[in-house]
Amino acid sequence: MPNPEPGLHDIRLGNTPLAVSQLPLALDTTYNIATCTDCYIGIPFDWIQAHMKDNHGLKCNDQQVFECLNITDPTMKSDEVKQWLYGNRIVKKPIEGIPILSGVGCSLCPYSAKKWNVIYIHTSSTHRDETPKASIVERKVQKPFQSSLKQYIQVETEDGSESEDEGIEGWKLKLDEDFTRLVEHHDRIEDTGNLDLRLINAFIAKVRYNPFIYYLLTLDGISI
Repeated sequence: MPNPEPGLHDIRLGNTPLAVSQLPLALDTTYNIATCTDCYIGIPFDWIQAHMKDNHGLKCNDQQVFECLNITDPTMKSDEVKQWLYGNRIVKKPIEGIPILSGVGCSLCPYSAKKWNVIYIHTSSTHRDETPKASIVERKVQKPFQSSLKQYIQVETEDGSESEDEGIEGWKLKLDEDFTRLVEHHDRIEDTGNLDLRLINAFIAKVRYNPFIYYLLTLDGISI
């Protein structure tokens, strides 16, 4: 006999009924985004049932989601999320229930990420020939959604500033250290045949940010 469909006032973990309030869901009323309180991510309304079943073993329906969140209309759906992310790369108020992370971004556009190398690739490809030159800035970020909607957005600080000088100087110092290590350990790397990709990337970045060396390499047709 097939399992009965969940009723209005019960959620099922397998065949065990649970109260609607036991759904791990919350609502950010500012942006009308549903969030999973166990996973700390936003969930488009049309993904909630699948998320609850696949990640938490909970069977629910739309009406139960309405009751849990105390709403009468759906929260933001996946197609609306795509449009929202496109137009909201920077938010003044963080999304409730989503962790605020220390991230980095591009000084010329709202593109944000968690890792420095992602922004470095972005600035090198998207803004390579632009003036002024793009730099990497530190900023607070959130990653509201997963899967095909995964991207970082910037959360504005109270004064709206970004710590470019501190972040860039720290990055340059680290780059100098990595470059020095690469030179010092050149013989060891050559003997073992083991290449440290991080140090190689540091070397490439070091060369690229030296205008004279970069100019000489481009004359020889070398692209970095």
